[in-house]
Amino acid sequence: MLYSLSQRRFFGLCAWPSPQPVIVIDDTAEGLEQRMREAETLLILRMPLSESLGRAA
Repeated sequence: MLYSLSQRRFFGLCAWPSPQPVIVIDDTAEGLEQRMREAETLLILRMPLSESLGRAA
């Protein structure tokens, strides 16, 4: 997580493998946390079933 003093925003960079970088941005830490959850959910929904089962175990 990063905070930009000039923009007064929080930035989150996702560490999991993806075809392109995943960056989420929000004005509050709480909002950023929610956006991070949404990004994780979208990744899980797009992941093939065999991979998602393997990671959950």
